Amino acid sequence: MLWFNNQNIAIFFSQKSDGDLLFKTQINSDQTQIDTDTLNEKVRQNRISFFEKNKINPQRLVNLAGIHGTNIVVINHHDLGKGALETNTRIPNTDGLISNIKNSYLMITGADCFPVFFYDENKGIIGAAHCGWRGILKQLPAEMIEKFKNEFSSNTDAINVWIGPGIKTCHYDVLPERADLFSKDYKKHIIIKENKIFLDLIEIITAQLIKTGVKPDKITTHPDCTFCEKDKYFSHHRDKTEIIEANAFIIGLN
Repeated sequence: MLWFNNQNIAIFFSQKSDGDLLFKTQINSDQTQIDTDTLNEKVRQNRISFFEKNKINPQRLVNLAGIHGTNIVVINHHDLGKGALETNTRIPNTDGLISNIKNSYLMITGADCFPVFFYDENKGIIGAAHCGWRGILKQLPAEMIEKFKNEFSSNTDAINVWIGPGIKTCHYDVLPERADLFSKDYKKHIIIKENKIFLDLIEIITAQLIKTGVKPDKITTHPDCTFCEKDKYFSHHRDKTEIIEANAFIIGLN
């Protein structure tokens, strides 16, 4: 599905009908061994179909293997194609990618985590970040902006940000221990209702971006919640499957 498109950039994301697009590792979410070969071949075929449908050249696409950290990689021409159709070539231990290469694509996967996309309209630079609660707590969105500044001398006035579909406050209930981690800096984004604690991760991401100097009117948030839209998105918080399935989220630089 095409979310945003102009002469400079395009943002796509898959839907559940496109199938699972997350390559699997040998250990799944409950620390048991799984047979990855069969699963990853299916993911590979799903990716081929999705790329063809959206006219995305996989040889120009880079995919990361996230670890919910703050490592950010600026890709070069040798990285093009990594992780697109092979799991063992993904950019490892990384949750943010940046590119200034024309006709390149940056891809992340998610099943409730927020895909956050960046575009410096003056410099012609794109970025993609995989923002789960751990990465948000570690200020990954702000770290992306700092990387733009340090590597490319970007001016925050020229940076546009799109926050894609993820789990919203309506369904992101957490244990007190997790809420406590956010209480010092983001207390107003912790909501208590019906004897449950909810986190507003979108507002936390937005607050971090604005603190770096990004203009509020240059931040766009997608209306969908991955938990609510059962027919459109995978949601690990909702489905609690042993083997995580995920959507793909992609930004391309034209």
